[in-house]
This record gives sequence, C-alpha cells and structure tokens, in this order.
Amino acid sequence: MVKFAFKFKNAFTLAEVLITLVIIGVVAALTISPLINTYVESSTVSKVKKGLSILGQAKKLAEVKNGSIDGWDFDGVMTTDDSEKFLRYILPHLSIAKDCGTNADCYPVTDVYRLDGNIHEYGASHYSSFNKFVLADGSVMFFTTYPGKCSATERGVEKSCGVFYYDVNGSKSPNAIGRDIFAYIITPDGVYPVLSNDCNKNGEGWGCAAYIIKNNNMNYLH
Repeated sequence: MVKFAFKFKNAFTLAEVLITLVIIGVVAALTISPLINTYVESSTVSKVKKGLSILGQAKKLAEVKNGSIDGWDFDGVMTTDDSEKFLRYILPHLSIAKDCGTNADCYPVTDVYRLDGNIHEYGASHYSSFNKFVLADGSVMFFTTYPGKCSATERGVEKSCGVFYYDVNGSKSPNAIGRDIFAYIITPDGVYPVLSNDCNKNGEGWGCAAYIIKNNNMNYLH
C-alpha cells in the first residue's frame, strides 16, 4: 500500500490578521492623504488660472460691445448699486448659473479664514453687501467697484476699477484666503491677480493667486 504524507500549513491567527490590517491601514493613510492633497492643489491651480482667463475674456468681449471700461456708465463708488451698473457689462459674457445680487443664499458662510489660520477680520458678513454670482462650475464670485473710477492703486494694481473675489469651490470648506479664495482686480488694461506680498503661512493670503499663476503650484502651503 502506498502511503501519502500530507503537510498542513497553519492558518493565520486572529492577532496576525489584525496586525496585518493595521499595517495596511497605516500605509494607506500615509499614501492616500498626500495624493488627495496633491489632487486638490492641482485642481485649485487650474481653477485659479481659469478664473483669471474667463474674467479677461469677458472684459474683452464687453469692451468690444461697449468701449473701454473707464467710459462705462458707473460712478466709481463702493456701493451695491454701482457694482450692479458695472456687472451689467460683464455678466452677459460669463457662464452664470445664478445671479444672486447681495443675497446671502449663494454663499451661506459665517467665517472666512486667512492663510495663517486666523479668522479674517473682514469675514463673509463684510462681503454680504457685495454683488455675488455663481458660475456654471459651482464656484462663486463677489464683486465691488473701487472708489475713483479706475484711478486708484489697490493692492499693488494701478488703475483699479473693481475687485472680484473668487471662491473656487463655492461655500464648501475651507473658505480660506489663499486656499480656496482668491482675488482679481479689473482695470482698463486687463485683469490681474492681487499683488499683495502676503502669500505665506504668516500672511493673509491675498497675493496667492499671483503666486500660483507665476509658479504653477501651491508650494507656499508646505
């Protein structure tokens, strides 16, 4: 009679399985989190560039129809009515999902944060009087005209007519300047990112759109 010898391999113990799962979880956490951050930053970089581009294109189209900005019918005062006058020229040339006026429903945010992590002293309530509109991609823009009708220098930009604040993901968090909130100034010569020298971990972050457009990254966060 031929005898067969069988060798049985012991199964993993419960402790071994748990240890393996913990190791896998730790490795996944260490790997996935940086990947998510990289994706979010890459997406934000693209949106910041897109925001500047669509505003620049809208300005050009509005001027083809209505002449140079400094000849438009607005008063150059920082009021809701004046902003509405200005936006009548611009909005027809943007892909708008909703024009909210000063309605807070488009941006139901209480606090806006600075890049340094502190609450911005001029939070969402400060911008409640600004004219707001939602773009087709869900991002939100606020707008106000500047005093002087394109004659003042604001945040490093000469001949400033008004400013667009741009939250690339709408009212979703983090609602922080330099992370998902950026700013562009419109002038008779073009649309420019704010040139404030504060795009760092200890600053407010208004100059971060300029940093992103120049460097094509958000390395100031690291």
